Amino acid sequence: MNNPYASRLYQRNRRLVLAEAGGVCYVPGCRRLATTADHIQPLAHGGGHGLDNLRPACPRHNSEGGAAIANAHREVKKLGHRSRRW
Repeated sequence: MNNPYASRLYQRNRRLVLAEAGGVCYVPGCRRLATTADHIQPLAHGGGHGLDNLRPACPRHNSEGGAAIANAHREVKKLGHRSRRW
């Protein structure tokens, strides 16, 4: 299985996004160094590596975004499962 984060496009755009932001995380008030490029629309939901879909993020805020999406997806699956039982 290929690692989508190893692509040249992602690596190039990640560097551009981080350089343009000057190391500042996109979350207002966050003082952590932005070292990752967060996908606004996740790859798993059809997002891409384009500059319009990446934003600079510290590791904490990048992982929190992914966790929130995963949790929302789980809740939808739970609701769907419950609705079939009724």
